[in-house]
Amino acid sequence: MKTNKRIINLFILATAIGLATGCASTGNDKSASTVKSLAKSSNLIDKSTVLIDQTQAKLNDLVSNPNPDLRKQFDAFNSSVNDLGSAALEVSSKADEMKAQGAAYFTKWDEETAKMQNEDIRHRSQERKQEVAANFARISQQYDDTKTAFQPFMSDLRDVQNFLNTDLTAGGLAAIKDAVVKSASDAIPLKESISNLSEAFKSLSLSMSTASGVTK
Repeated sequence: MKTNKRIINLFILATAIGLATGCASTGNDKSASTVKSLAKSSNLIDKSTVLIDQTQAKLNDLVSNPNPDLRKQFDAFNSSVNDLGSAALEVSSKADEMKAQGAAYFTKWDEETAKMQNEDIRHRSQERKQEVAANFARISQQYDDTKTAFQPFMSDLRDVQNFLNTDLTAGGLAAIKDAVVKSASDAIPLKESISNLSEAFKSLSLSMSTASGVTK
């Protein structure tokens, strides 16, 4: 009788450890989906940083080294602004997907934890879930803060885009120069924030991958 009880307790322990590390089949699927969204978000965020640099370089080239054919340089800048805007929308969409998948993952975790009979193991599972969920919530907030900081930067680029689309002349370039300098200055802390966010996404993705047994 004692042997059977010991075996049952070991089975409960193994199940709890599996859940706490994301190894329950359905929980693992949800964890894997969340990890993929985190990785894709990180890649898109890195792409946004590159596009910011490209856009600033093309804008600076247009204003500081104007060619006789201003339209060609403006079209290059215009294209970069549009690409950056599209990338920002992709990041937003992927981040929303990540949040939804994360919520489903933690809901499943709670459901599985509630089935556990051993109070100590159930408590350990709850603690582990709270730890992962706190990290997830912290990075989600970090994303929201970065998104908020990015919006006025993108808005200024759109204003420059519209301004030059109306007045693409030497006088127009001179009039917009201060706004271009401000944009370059604003890009520095924004890129740092974006870089930190990308690293945070990668770190959370790695921690959840290790927990769920997903290999990268």
